[in-house]
Formats: sequence, C-alpha cells, structure tokens
Amino acid sequence: MKKLHLIATFTLAACFIGCGKKTTTEEVTSKPEKKPHVTSKPAASPAGQKQAAIRNSFWAVNQHLDQGGSFYLYLSTEQMLAKLDGYMDQITAMADLAGQELGEREKQQIAMAIDMGRTAYEQSGLRDISGFGASSFALESGLNRNVMVMHHYAEKKEGLIWKLVGGQAHEQEVLKLLPANTAFAFHADADVVASFNWVRDFLTNTAPPEVVAQFAQGLAQANQMFNFENLLKSTGGELGFFVTLNAQKRIPIPLPDAPAELKLDFPEPALAVVIKVKDDQLLKLITAQLQNPELAEMIKETREGDVTLYTMTTPPLPVEIDVSPTLMMSGNYLVLTSNTQLAKDILAVQSGKDKGLAGTAEFKRLAGDMDLKGNQLHFLSAEIGKEYGKLMGAVMKAAEAQAGELAGSSEKQMMELIKKLYIGDENTPASSQLGIVRVMGEGIVFESRNTGDGFGSTLIAGGVVSVGVGAALLLPALASARNKAREVQSISNVKQLSVAMFAYEDDTGALPIAAKWSDALLPHLGNNREVFISPMDPFAEGSSYAFNKQLSGVKTGDLEAAAKTVLIFESDLGWNGAGDAEDAFALGDRYIIGFADGHVEPVDANLIQQLRWKP
Repeated sequence: MKKLHLIATFTLAACFIGCGKKTTTEEVTSKPEKKPHVTSKPAASPAGQKQAAIRNSFWAVNQHLDQGGSFYLYLSTEQMLAKLDGYMDQITAMADLAGQELGEREKQQIAMAIDMGRTAYEQSGLRDISGFGASSFALESGLNRNVMVMHHYAEKKEGLIWKLVGGQAHEQEVLKLLPANTAFAFHADADVVASFNWVRDFLTNTAPPEVVAQFAQGLAQANQMFNFENLLKSTGGELGFFVTLNAQKRIPIPLPDAPAELKLDFPEPALAVVIKVKDDQLLKLITAQLQNPELAEMIKETREGDVTLYTMTTPPLPVEIDVSPTLMMSGNYLVLTSNTQLAKDILAVQSGKDKGLAGTAEFKRLAGDMDLKGNQLHFLSAEIGKEYGKLMGAVMKAAEAQAGELAGSSEKQMMELIKKLYIGDENTPASSQLGIVRVMGEGIVFESRNTGDGFGSTLIAGGVVSVGVGAALLLPALASARNKAREVQSISNVKQLSVAMFAYEDDTGALPIAAKWSDALLPHLGNNREVFISPMDPFAEGSSYAFNKQLSGVKTGDLEAAAKTVLIFESDLGWNGAGDAEDAFALGDRYIIGFADGHVEPVDANLIQQLRWKP
C-alpha cells in the first residue's frame, strides 16, 4: 500500500502542475488575432516597450503565441547554454588533470571521447536554441488552440535537429490515406539521407580509425548486398503510422488469471506504416525476399484496381482479430497494413471514393481555419478516450467486487480517488487533438487544436500515459484484493491438510512419516489432490505445502507447545516434501503456517525464524 499511496501522490502532483485552467467566459468571447507565419524576418519589440539589457528572443517567439489565454510561457535559454559551454571546457580541463596518471593510449581515448561529445553537441543544433515558448487559448467552449515554439536565430540553422524536422512546410498528403475510423496518426518529414550523411561524417571526423574502418567495411557490404545508399536516396523524406478502430467488431480480451466479473473488450484495431518513396526500389527489394521458398506459399497476390496487394497468411491468434499483413505501393507511398481490409480502405480514400478522416465532423471541428501546411501531422481521436473510460470502468468494478469485505478503508478510499481521477464524470466528453509542426525561418512551431480543458491535454502522449498510469494505479489495488482472496483460500487448504493430518494420527497413533506424508493424507482428503495446490502457486509440481520434518512420526500429545509448533507450511519442495524453516517459501506477502494444535495463520517473513520447529 505504501507504493500505491506514493503513486497516487505523484499522480495528483502531476495533475496540478500539468493540467491547464478551465475555459473562462473572457477567453471564449475574446478570440486571438490570427498570426501570420513569419519565415525569416525577426520580430522587434513594439514601440514603448523596454529593451532587456541582455538580448533574448522574446518578441520573435511571442509573435507565434496567444496572449490572454489560460496558459503562457516564455523561457530564454541563451545564458543557460552559454554556461553549458563553460561547463564542457571545465570537463575537458578536469579530464586533462585526471589523465596525468594514465598512459598515452588512455589519454588519447579520453580526449577522443570528449571531442566526440563536444562535436555531437555543437553539430546537433541544441546549443542554438535561443528560446522556448508555449500558450493555450480557448477558441470556443471546449476547443483550444495550443502553440509551442522552439526558437533559433535565422543565421543559426545548420544544426541537425533543424534539418531533420524538415524543410519548407507543405500540404499533408497523408490525409488522402487516412480512413474515417483513424484513431491515432503520426506522420513526419524524415530526411534519412541527411541523417545518414551526418552520422558518416561525424564518425569519419571524430571516431577512432578502427571504428571508421569497421563502419566503411559494413557500408561497403550493405551496398554490395542491396545497394544500401541508393535505397536511402529512393526514399521520399516522409514516414509515419496510424491506427484505426473498427467499432462494428469488438474483440474480447482473454484474461485467464482475472476474476470472473472482469470482462473486457475493445474495437478491432488495425495498424498501417507508411513511407514516401521516389521509386519502387524498396518495394522490389521486399517482394524479392518474399519469393523465398519458405515464404512464397504464405504470400497471396491480389489486385485492387491498378494496385497489387501482397498479403501474408498467418496462423490463428488467441484472439479473434484480423491479422493479414498486406504490402502495397499506392501513388508515392509504400504502405504496410496489419490486414487487407485496411489496405482497401486506404485505397478508397486515396481514390476519392471515401472522404476519409478529413471528412469527419471531429476532424473538421479541430481543423477549423487552421493552416494544415507543415512538416508533421499528429491526430488523436476522442474514440481512444471513450474506450479508455470503458476499460477503466470495467477494471474498477472488478476491483471493487474482488476486494469486497477483504479491502480495508484505505484501499476503498484509494479506489474512490482513482475513480475520480481516471474515470471522472461519465458525461464528460473525451478529448481529441490535431497538431501540425512547422519549420520556420527561426525555429520550429507546433500548433495544435484540442477539445477539452487547457494546455494539459495538448500532448498526444498524454492520453497514452494516462492509460498506463491509471492501470498502474488500479491493477495493484486489484492484485492486492485478489491476493487477499487467494490467501484466504490457501489458509483453507492448510486447514484441510491439518484436519487430515490429525485424522491420520487418530487412525495410526502418530503423525505420518515425513517422506510419505502426502501419500498418507490423500485417502483422508477423498483423493483430492487440489487441496495440495496453493492458489498463489498454480504451477506447483504436486504440492505447494511441506511437512515439518522434525515432527515425522511424532505424537501431537507429546508436544510441549503445540500452539507454537509448525506442522505444515508453504514450500516449493513438491509432493511429499518435508523440511524446516530454511525451506519455507512465501508465495504471497506472508507465510501461511499450520500449527500442531490445529490453528492456521499468516505469519510475517521476519517472524518465521521465531516459530517453534523442533518438538
């Protein structure tokens, strides 16, 4: 429970820090001025405004943000990064001093490692970040515009991070691929050629000669095997993935170890991975591999219009979900889907037969007058939030039912808190989000629209993280209740074994011989071997319990302190297993001990050695 309380405390703190304020009337009635997309001209401070004694990027960042909303932040990073440069100089100096006691080779290795670190930092573009800003503004009740800006001065744009995000903002062609039931999408510019060239140049200029030689050898082999560098050049600089949810087909989640009342299901998901290409080199490489005799029998080629679909048959899964991986080349995109139906849905949107995601009411509301030109697109549907609510509701009901009378007041209070935090009011609509990342002349701007309250829901990952955190809170509570129920069952098993032990003693005049005690008790249990298996140890080999070997053939009437003497205990010694305190095994949080006077109780681990084991 200490861990559970700690997690809850942390979660509450995170909510207070990260969640934005609720929409106010002032925000709804006062809409922000639409910002022009400035590409290179720096923003000067307005007339009459004081100039800071130290230059910063405030006004350049401010031109992209909305003032007067529920959230506004600006942070200048120039002085901090300047100090970091000084720290790196100090590290170099400290390494030089430390290396005085080392050999020449060790000195060279340390110097080379420091040089590689400094070069990577300088070329990455991180040191060129001059400011960060963020704002959130309610465009209307339940709809917010959120902006985040990472700024650099126009003349400092050669860093890797500024190049990787993309070049000129452009139309998001991927919208012509996304079906109407898309629940999550991420698509981004990715210059893999520039990235590879940077890595090659970095290693060539900074790495040890042996590393450079190994890299060159590996590259030569890759080029010989499948024209690696030409393959990179054939990519079109975009990649992404998206997930769809089929609400018409719900998939039950098998939970073999869960309580009977916990029944979960979810809409059938499908996944697509998308890569923009300039030609069919990558497709030819993949299909050539599919001609392998071991794979050829599993591949089926079909035609959908003028597009060839390569579908792989897969063995049955434990859940009734359609998995038929399908590869196709459609337009400028190479697409891999988790099933054939999704491939057909993508083609329907691309051909114009289906309006797809862009035609849905949810997407239209989020997009509004937003400029969709950019270098990345992020989308999160409210459907994920709705399904999350159903999932958490079902888990909570099962946790409450499983806990029953076994849960203490603290567990019940924790469950109520979790219910309020992660399930909330069933009438509250789930949040959705649409985001566009744009590369500007002076940095990167991330603009998003989201339904819900404030800046706290702007990050797409937030929805995913909340599911994980909510489950992390609920499942320990559920597990705790389940373990208590199992402990009660294990106590019942030990009680039955004890009764059988005394029945054997009544028949024979003494307790059974340790080496055959399980065999001896079995007739007195109606040959029911299940009594020997603890619910905490379902995979036990024969028995989850052991007999105190010191009581082999002993008469309980001769014991001086039967109420304190161990008779039966949990152990992993198996069928007819007998031992002492060293063999006791806690299958739960505590040891289940049967005593020689017939009573059974859980014993804390730190008390096990204090029990009486010898007659």
